[in-house]
Amino acid sequence: MIKKPRPAIERLLRGVSTDHVETVRDAWRDILQGGATSIRQVEDKLASTAWAENPRGPLAKYFGVLLAILDELDSSAFEKEIKRLQKCNLHPMHIKTLDILSQRIFDDPATYVGDRVPVFVAPDIADRSVVIRNVETWSTTKHLSLDNVTRIDVVARQPGLDYLGKYNLFFSGIILTWPSSTPKGIELWWYRFDAEFTFYHEVGHHVSGHIEGGQVAEQEKEADEYARLMMRDSRPVMMLIGRMLLWPLRPLLKRVIASSDRARVDAT
Repeated sequence: MIKKPRPAIERLLRGVSTDHVETVRDAWRDILQGGATSIRQVEDKLASTAWAENPRGPLAKYFGVLLAILDELDSSAFEKEIKRLQKCNLHPMHIKTLDILSQRIFDDPATYVGDRVPVFVAPDIADRSVVIRNVETWSTTKHLSLDNVTRIDVVARQPGLDYLGKYNLFFSGIILTWPSSTPKGIELWWYRFDAEFTFYHEVGHHVSGHIEGGQVAEQEKEADEYARLMMRDSRPVMMLIGRMLLWPLRPLLKRVIASSDRARVDAT
């Protein structure tokens, strides 16, 4: 007897419960392709009375994941479901999750790139228009592929953050950082250059199908190589000059910019 394939929503929750990146990623993509059928399946899951009980094991993760993917599927259905759940009897842990995710109602995409990939820019970034223009430009780079990327988030860069960008392995999303206050002169040039390289690097992880969450040396090299190829397509003259003159100074420039960041934060 041939077994019927599990519905994508069941595979998603199974992947979440086992922390299996490939299962979650593939099921997430399949659900997004499911349209109205997927919306009904997610709403059915959220209609369960289990959310009023003490969440055990992976159940604590399911509620937030279901809400997040409903938002990706249909923002109006997500808003309607948020309002319904706010009137329901929920466990305090789920109430907190609901409060956090309900903020997405007011979180409209700043722009769309590629094949309707939404870009969200944090409100505490001063000059959001600069970020939007840059992401739009980078996304049109020849040979760049944003296929199956679900969203791009640009968050405020803080001294405590240990990354310039991240690739969300589970949901195929890209996170970039940008200073909250507007840099000027050489700082702005460097931030733009560094953020562009980081953007291509994170896309490189996505295109290469990397599924490990740690700093795997070979995967980092592969993502760096993809970024360099994209930079050569995007800025061929600058990359030629940069490789000869500026690239060796990259560590020094980073230290100078980091010192400037700390000074800016101390002054606020």
